[in-house]
Amino acid sequence: MTDSISRRSFLGTGLVLLTGVGAAVSGCATEESPQREVRSLPDPMVTEDYVVYQDLAYAAPVGEGHLLDLYMPHDATWSVPVVIHQLGSAFRSDDSKGEALAAEAPPAPPVPPPPADPALPDAPIAPAELSGMVGPREIARKWVRHGYAVVGLNVRNSSQTKFPGQLHDVKAAIRFLRANAGAYGLDSTRFAIMGSSSGAWVATMAALTADIPEFEGDLGNPGWSSAVRAVIDLYGPTDFLAMDSHALPGEATHDAADSPESELMGFPIQSDPAAVAAANPARYVHADSPPAYIVHGAADPYVPVNQSEILFDAYMRAGGTASLTVVPGVGHTDAYLDSPGHSQGRTVRATANGVTTTSDGPAPTFHSLLEFLDTNLRVDRPVGGSGTPG
Repeated sequence: MTDSISRRSFLGTGLVLLTGVGAAVSGCATEESPQREVRSLPDPMVTEDYVVYQDLAYAAPVGEGHLLDLYMPHDATWSVPVVIHQLGSAFRSDDSKGEALAAEAPPAPPVPPPPADPALPDAPIAPAELSGMVGPREIARKWVRHGYAVVGLNVRNSSQTKFPGQLHDVKAAIRFLRANAGAYGLDSTRFAIMGSSSGAWVATMAALTADIPEFEGDLGNPGWSSAVRAVIDLYGPTDFLAMDSHALPGEATHDAADSPESELMGFPIQSDPAAVAAANPARYVHADSPPAYIVHGAADPYVPVNQSEILFDAYMRAGGTASLTVVPGVGHTDAYLDSPGHSQGRTVRATANGVTTTSDGPAPTFHSLLEFLDTNLRVDRPVGGSGTPG
């Protein structure tokens, strides 16, 4: 199979095909961790926070697009669950994972706080002032010490390959990690994936289309499952065709021939709506889809919040398990993960087994994401993708 597939080759792929996705390969974690396979490994770099294997090639190199960094706990004597992260780049970078050991900027000198006014409460950071995207290195610093492996993933950009080439990449990476789980000390039955912006689209599409032949590609380790147990979607696009109709006034447009979405597809998206529909992850949601933790800023100028609402609504209709947190006033960022105070006024909708609730919690923080992963990766249950060649 080539990376460039006819626009209409996916038109027959619908929800009916997804019914058995999670059952393609099954397996359960056991009380006794499997023994590590002994094989020759590249030399890792050791830091205070983690051990990192840099620039592992999960497929034949294409620029930086087929490389990943694997962050591991120090001296782990058990097989650890895995979180794969793909940072957003509007589909235009093949090196979004960054450098695992990039030099750190020196800390700024402390600024003394202004005198406190006892009549006023502490003011949180204004939502509009939050900015930036969290990368895999920062996530590794926070989560590796809790017994997780974190993967920073590069996929090819939209000038190197068109849809579904990016899916071929991420699935090849999952299969590579699963095939080599014994060597690196990974638990092949406990994989999750996450991403931000366009990286969230990569993550969500991968999670929802596990083991569908049209999306698997032929980049390596055939016979191994590409399934994951859970997905975290931070302000990712879903329905490219509906982005402009819900965009904030004066903000980014997506129907143009040079938009990120048109570049990904290889043609202006409105010129072939049926083909673009194949790139909508909501299309592939079913009752047994991996649970999803979705977060979006209501003031996002690049990816309208309705994109996350579309995905959540698909889970709700299918009877799947998902939550959607909408943070008022926040733009295209996940900086709110640092503190519960950064997402004040949030609305949290949760759905499971056809029952949907609305509340104001939990706050979208690194801690709550970790709790979501613990719930879905540290329990013994069948999972698509046991690490056993089919």
